[in-house]
Amino acid sequence: MKKNQAANKDKPPIVLANWGRRIIAWFVDYIIIIVMLGYFQLETVETRIFPAALLPNAPGTNISVWSPLSILIFLLYFTFSEWYFGRSIGQLLLNVRIVTLQGAAISLRASAIQSVGKSNPLLLLFDCLIGQVYRPSRERRQRFFNRISNTIVIFIGKSTRTIQQHGYVNEP
Repeated sequence: MKKNQAANKDKPPIVLANWGRRIIAWFVDYIIIIVMLGYFQLETVETRIFPAALLPNAPGTNISVWSPLSILIFLLYFTFSEWYFGRSIGQLLLNVRIVTLQGAAISLRASAIQSVGKSNPLLLLFDCLIGQVYRPSRERRQRFFNRISNTIVIFIGKSTRTIQQHGYVNEP
């Protein structure tokens, strides 16, 4: 019994990443993928593959509202980078990682489930709002799809300030 207690004392606490850090990490990933999609002219490919009805434009513009291929690419990017490496490029730059509720690496299934909410900016907005309204998700700083996949986003850098709240250590 004492051995387990000693092991827990040596293990650093799980520090939940703050929302600002998470949003900036997502935005960095979003910019990287959008630039890559523009470089490879994804919109030109899509207009050849999909009928115009599936590629609606914003009213009065020639800007696509959503793109089935870009959503698929975002989903694959987040799923595989967060499953294999534990984090995406944006998360790497901001010292955050996605883990299970116990702090272990996530499975491919959990990564795919939680990535659904980040694959489309409009869906991400609702994902975050639902997570903030639902109290157990709010306490763990989880989006709705994080809650479904039993994952949390943690800060892995050197934290200067932390707050003990709801059984977790939070980054303010």
